[in-house]
Amino acid sequence: MKKIFTTLVAGLMISAQVLAVSVKDVCGQFTGDLNIGGDPYPNKSVYLLPGVVDNTVTFVLPDFTYGGKGKLGNIVLPNIPMDANGQLTLENASLYLDAISLRASITILNNFVDDYDGTVYNSYVTANEAMILLSIEADLPEPIFVLFGGVPAHANNYVLPNGGFEGEWTNNEPAGWHSFGSATGLMADFVTSNTQQFIQSDEVRPGSTGKNSALISSNMLFGVKANGNCTNGQINAGSMDATEAKGNYNFSDPANTGFNTPFQGRPDSVVFWAKYLPADRNVANTENKARMNTVVTTNNRYQDPELNNDSVKHADYRIASASIDYQATADMGWQRLSAPFEYTNVALEQAPAYILATFSTNYTPGGGSSYSTGGLFGKSVLDTVFIDDVELVYNKALTSFERNSKALEFTNKIAKVDEAYCDSCAKNAATADGVSAQTFIAFDHAHKCIFVYVIADDYAQSGEYNLYRVNFTDSDTKDIDQTEGFENIRFGETRFEKVLIDGQLYIRSNDAWFNAAGVRVR
Repeated sequence: MKKIFTTLVAGLMISAQVLAVSVKDVCGQFTGDLNIGGDPYPNKSVYLLPGVVDNTVTFVLPDFTYGGKGKLGNIVLPNIPMDANGQLTLENASLYLDAISLRASITILNNFVDDYDGTVYNSYVTANEAMILLSIEADLPEPIFVLFGGVPAHANNYVLPNGGFEGEWTNNEPAGWHSFGSATGLMADFVTSNTQQFIQSDEVRPGSTGKNSALISSNMLFGVKANGNCTNGQINAGSMDATEAKGNYNFSDPANTGFNTPFQGRPDSVVFWAKYLPADRNVANTENKARMNTVVTTNNRYQDPELNNDSVKHADYRIASASIDYQATADMGWQRLSAPFEYTNVALEQAPAYILATFSTNYTPGGGSSYSTGGLFGKSVLDTVFIDDVELVYNKALTSFERNSKALEFTNKIAKVDEAYCDSCAKNAATADGVSAQTFIAFDHAHKCIFVYVIADDYAQSGEYNLYRVNFTDSDTKDIDQTEGFENIRFGETRFEKVLIDGQLYIRSNDAWFNAAGVRVR
């Protein structure tokens, strides 16, 4: 086995002793090197999901490829027993690859010996690494050995930083966000002392578990109105003319460490809470609109507003954008807002590298309302916006499941088929919403049912996915954990506990509470 294992194992230092781990510890997305029958496939991903049976995990290897034949389908192995040391045990599991109508018997080898130096390696997973060896026997002259060695995917590159604007603010800026106090550009000396346009507030949106929000305000500088502005990039103040896009903009630059947010995801929308207070408090004034704009970019310098001329075309670096211009509510209160990302077919082929978000007190540079309180010591009253709990949303709901081209209907994420269980008696096709959503079908022979897993890009960070089940007339699901009925299943870094209150089952995930139907109740 020297040819198959030596190079890969040398690149992943396997611990001599594995500390006790739980299913919660090990679940997530792992990236690393995959070796199939001696052929290397670098930078591949596998997923470990919580099994629907206690102390088990589900293993997902997307786009299984062998012998140059292209993608043969997904390997999905449900409910693999795992002991306290993270060792997986699976012997002679029957797998049906729906994509190519191939049945195979798969075994996870608990350990193997490198015939080069006699070293014994264990097949196991922890929170920090995974080493998994599969032996696949099908209608082939000899078994296929598949070895994966990897580490957890980057867990923080799918979110905006510090969306609640919590924690200590340094130089009047919270971690991950910036405003005029750290501006650059020709006019920077005139604005960096202006730190009151972006301040921490203890007023939070309804239902928040945080303690703070951000308050941005417009201002008058040398008789020119300057919109309140915050960004996870950096402000360039280069002109006294607020509308001059060549001089005044927010930007993200790969070389500008500390003022950019590396990013890998393909989100579907941005949601945030805002309390917009125009100076004139006139909801009917259509010029009173605040703005949010978020852009996923390639590995290039990008600015908002864009410049698109003969020398630079920032639009070429934009993979997706989500923007919204919003007015105040009638009662000048908090509102939850959502803006979908728009992608193009060309953009979907490009790799996300950074994300740039901008919040402004008005959708027009230099715009907005203002008035003076009058008198000798009167002051200008300008627009203000409170911003709280900015999040990226990754859709991951099953939109359809067809068996032999017939659509099934799901109730509480469960569908029923009026036939005896058979994995190879029909073609199954699953479709999900979400730009990054993936569907994986698992044939559970032990319980005679089909599971459909729906995962999006953020699984590495959120530990969240959706699970659906297809039952047959002879399905036996008595020992299956019914958490697949919840709206989302969360593992990874989140807290997940079941609580019985007055005979009713509730689920606590971090600080959110859900009832048994998956509806958030607190």
